[in-house]
Amino acid sequence: MSLADIREKSKLKSPRIVLYGGAGVGKTTWAATTKNPIFILTEDGMGKVEAPHFPLATSFDKVIENLKTLLNEDHNYSTVVIDSIDWLEPLIWNKACEDNNWRSIEQPGYGKGYVEVLRYFREYIDILNQLRDQKNMMVLQIAHSHIIKFESPEIEAFDRFTLKLHRKASDLILEHSDCCFFANFKLGTAQVQGKGGKMTTKAVQGERVLYTIERPAFLAKNRYGLEAELKFDAWDTVREGIIKK
Repeated sequence: MSLADIREKSKLKSPRIVLYGGAGVGKTTWAATTKNPIFILTEDGMGKVEAPHFPLATSFDKVIENLKTLLNEDHNYSTVVIDSIDWLEPLIWNKACEDNNWRSIEQPGYGKGYVEVLRYFREYIDILNQLRDQKNMMVLQIAHSHIIKFESPEIEAFDRFTLKLHRKASDLILEHSDCCFFANFKLGTAQVQGKGGKMTTKAVQGERVLYTIERPAFLAKNRYGLEAELKFDAWDTVREGIIKK
C-alpha cells in the first residue's frame, strides 16, 4: 500500500435495496420494472406479473442453490429479486432446527435460536454480495410490513412500520443494504357529511409513494441522498435519482 493507491472517489456499485410495504401496494410489480430481473421466490405471490423466476423455493438450501446458480453460470440477468425475505425467514428457522435437532426455534431459550439463525442469514448475504461484486447484479429484497411499538430513549413509545422480520434479522438485513424503501399509499383526510348533517373526518387514500428517509411512522434509509418521497411508479424513478447524486 502506498499513497498512489489512495482514491478520492469510490466506484459506484450496483445498489442493494430492501423494498417493503403492505399487501397489494405493488412491490412485486415494481420489482419487475428493474433491469433484466430474475426472481427467487419463497412465496407464491407473483400473480399476473410476468418475469423470469426460479420455481418456488420451499427450503433454505434451495434458495442458496438458486443464488449459486446465478453466481456460477453465465446469464444476462442484471437484478436478483428475493420475494420475499419474511417468507425466507421461516425457511431459515427450519434449517437451523434441522441442523441442531430443535423442535422449534424457541427451544434453545432466551433468544439463542434467533442468534443462531443469523449464521444462515450471513451465508445468504455473502452470496448476495458476491453476485453484486462479481456479476454486477443489483440486489432487491422484498418484504412485507408490520407495525411495532418503537421504544425511544427520548420520548414515549410509539407505533411505526418496519420489516416483518425478527428484530435481529431485520437489523442485519438493514446493515447490509444501501437502501430501505417503504412503499405505501399517501393518506389524507376529508370532511364528509354523515347522517343528520353531522360532519365527520374520513381517511382518504391517495397516490402510491416510495419513502426513502426515516420518519417516526416508518423505517427507511438510503445512501444516495435521494428525495424523501418519490413517486412509486417504476424503478427508473429511483435509478435517475441515484445517478444524479
